[in-house]
Amino acid sequence: MARYDRKPQTALICGASGGLGQVLARTLMANGMNVRGTMRDPSKNTASDISMLAMDVLDEKSVETCFEKAASELGSVDVVINCVNEMVLGSVEETAPEELQRVYAINVVGTSTIARSAIPLMRAQGQGLFVAMSSLGGILAVPYFSAYTSSKFALEAFAEALYHEVKADNIDVAIMQPVAMFMDRPDEGDHLKIAQGAPKDSPTRRMAAMMAKDTAESKLTPEIVSAAILDVIRSDSRKLRYPMDRAKILSVVKRLAPQALINKLIGKLVLGAVRS
Repeated sequence: MARYDRKPQTALICGASGGLGQVLARTLMANGMNVRGTMRDPSKNTASDISMLAMDVLDEKSVETCFEKAASELGSVDVVINCVNEMVLGSVEETAPEELQRVYAINVVGTSTIARSAIPLMRAQGQGLFVAMSSLGGILAVPYFSAYTSSKFALEAFAEALYHEVKADNIDVAIMQPVAMFMDRPDEGDHLKIAQGAPKDSPTRRMAAMMAKDTAESKLTPEIVSAAILDVIRSDSRKLRYPMDRAKILSVVKRLAPQALINKLIGKLVLGAVRS
């Protein structure tokens, strides 16, 4: 755990164009933090209360420039929270290589690119906190989510390795593991895409419908997740992983349950998608 000479006062939220990012920005600002958000094109920012900087995680120079501006405007970048995310639903056969590559480019390589700019800055400051947004998909490999869940497995391995690398530099790494959050938005869109190779009548489409229903009924909201991240920022005793809601139970099941039980649980999920 990092030993702070001062409490974190500034934050850069990577991916704040909507959803969790904007709620998180407002939560941190309401609690006295100086915040900047990022989006690919800040001219399209509809949240007048949130100052946005340009960042495209697929462009390393864009990320470097963003951190330079953030450090200049904020004076320090105490906390970096990466909310940038790409989700594609589809079976292994349905998901095209370019779709898989984009998921990894954003969720894994993008996180690495952000860390490559964040960590040297935090090291020079003498302290910092890097928050990686994983999900239930980082705990359990779900059929028809192969691209997404495997990218979250990779993200968690990356963040855990980073955690050990920067401990001596007084920098913390925290992995948030929320389940689907309730948000008022379409079932499909920029936040969730269906693999182009998925037929109209396929288990993938039915899995997407099941996920939409699960999201609509979720008790976990961006406000709850934002409050949990604020608690992590304020904590004097941080952990590496923070499972939330059902992820708490499933993280224990994944560690302790025999594979046969996990297979049975996954089998019921797949059967439900095939028959629905």
